[in-house]
Amino acid sequence: MHLRQATKNGIEEVIKRPEVREALKQERTAKEINKVEELFTEIAKNSLAVYGLEETQKAAEIGAVKELLITDSFIIKSRNENFYNDVEHIMKTADKAKGAVEIISSEHEAGKKLDGLGGIAAILRFKLNYTHG
Repeated sequence: MHLRQATKNGIEEVIKRPEVREALKQERTAKEINKVEELFTEIAKNSLAVYGLEETQKAAEIGAVKELLITDSFIIKSRNENFYNDVEHIMKTADKAKGAVEIISSEHEAGKKLDGLGGIAAILRFKLNYTHG
């Protein structure tokens, strides 16, 4: 066994430990909560945020998406209701424009809040020059 293999196996063993898995899950949840809070702060300032499929798609297509936030339950819903291709297009468009794509769990409160906005939203690089409605 080579050292690299031994190290890889050692890391896998550590990651499999329940307390490590739980710590990683908590860290991920904290990161997701912070992202959703940042989104809501921008919405409150009426500034660098959009939400809902249509608004988020428009923002992605002009390269305005800095961070795309989408819940896992919205992805499942899009597959069940046959509009996943639209969702995938938004994710790919944001990614091509160097935007981050964050999948948010609907299991915690922040994910539920994002689901309340339609399950998809974006923190923007720049303010869009059109009014809602």
